[in-house]
Amino acid sequence: ADRLAGVINQFMWDPQRRFYFDLTLDGNRAPVKTIAGFWPLIAKVASRDQAAALAAELGNPQTFKRLHRVPTLAADEPGYTPAGGYWKGSVWAPTDTMVMRGLENYGYQTLAHEIALNHLDMVAQVFEKTGTIWENYAPDSAAPGKPARPDFAGWSAIGPILYLMEYAIGLRADAPRNTLAWSLTHGIQHGCEHYRFNGHVTSLVAK
Repeated sequence: ADRLAGVINQFMWDPQRRFYFDLTLDGNRAPVKTIAGFWPLIAKVASRDQAAALAAELGNPQTFKRLHRVPTLAADEPGYTPAGGYWKGSVWAPTDTMVMRGLENYGYQTLAHEIALNHLDMVAQVFEKTGTIWENYAPDSAAPGKPARPDFAGWSAIGPILYLMEYAIGLRADAPRNTLAWSLTHGIQHGCEHYRFNGHVTSLVAK
């Protein structure tokens, strides 16, 4: 693992553009900036300085800070599609989760929380318009991605379940430690009835 981390930082990190890039078949860095550049955060491969650069990129409206965060392709790259285009800019719940969990590894909980609530809000807006959950979403409008399958409660259910419970309500379960932590961040009544984890069922309401 250490050897692989070294290879990633040696060959995939661009010190000028301050971002991780895929490699082409001939071993050169691919010039395209994609959401794959954030995998080193969740793998804990990036240094603190590299993590800071990646976090800053997530705050750049010209690349990854779009109306619906986080697009799979940076908005300033050729081929970026405002309506999604599948992997040409669409927002996917699994890749957003990868980015958020990676940020949390380096202490960027506030940014992870911001991205989660943005995604949850956009998914809710689209649900109100269409009555369903979609495979992926457009980065530059409150709309499903084009293309995207409807009634997709596979990975897209991460938003209305995980993001709602952990980031909007603030409940985070830790089954190995048999604990349930609750971050109270709202000034309104909120909570969850019949919350189930690790063989327990409980109801929690903060007034």
